[in-house]
Amino acid sequence: MQKTAATTRRGFLKTVAVGAGGYAVGSLLIDPKVVLAQSIEGNLEKIPMETRWAIASGSFLYVQSGENKALLDKVGQEEYNAIKKKSGLTIGAANQSRAEGFGFTGTDPKSVAAMTTALITVYYGPKQKFEIVDASAEKASVKCINCAYWDTLQARKITGDTCSAFSQYWWEGFVTAVNPNLNLQLVKARPLGDAICEWNIVNKA
Repeated sequence: MQKTAATTRRGFLKTVAVGAGGYAVGSLLIDPKVVLAQSIEGNLEKIPMETRWAIASGSFLYVQSGENKALLDKVGQEEYNAIKKKSGLTIGAANQSRAEGFGFTGTDPKSVAAMTTALITVYYGPKQKFEIVDASAEKASVKCINCAYWDTLQARKITGDTCSAFSQYWWEGFVTAVNPNLNLQLVKARPLGDAICEWNIVNKA
C-alpha cells in the first residue's frame, strides 16, 4: 500500500510539473493582445471611463442617501441641519486644497462657481448637470438643472430634507475657503419645494 501510494504521488507530481512546463511554453506562444485582453488592464479597457465613473458615483450616492436618511430619522430635522452645517463647512473648506491639486485657479465669483460645480460633478457623476448664469467678477448664479443625489432619493423613495442644509454649508465652506471676501447664498432648493436648486456667489459689500 505504501509503495503504491508513493508511486502514485510521484507520478502525479511529475504530471503536474510537465503540465506546468507545457503551459509556460504554451503561454509564450499566445498572441500578446490575447494575453492583455485577459488581464485586469485589458478588461478595464473594455469599460468606457464614463461608465466606470457612473458606477462609482452611483454607489457613493446610494450610500450617502441611505446614511443621511438614517441620521435624519434618528435626530430630527433641526438637529440634522445643525450637524450638516458643521460637517458641510468643514468638508467644503477641505475641498479647497483638492481644487488646488486639480489645478483649478481663480478667486472671483465666476471662477469659484466653475470650481464648485466641477468638484460636485466629480463626486456625483456624469448625470449631474449645472448651468452657470450671470457670471462675472462680481457675481455668479449657479443652477442645478439635474441633481444625481435628488434622482437617487426619488428612485429610493426617500423623503425628508436630507440635502439643503449640507448643500448650503458645503458650498459656503468651499467658497469662503477659496476667497473669504465672497458670500454664498442658497436661493432655491428642491427639498424646499423649488423646481431646481440655485446658488449665488457674490462679492461682499
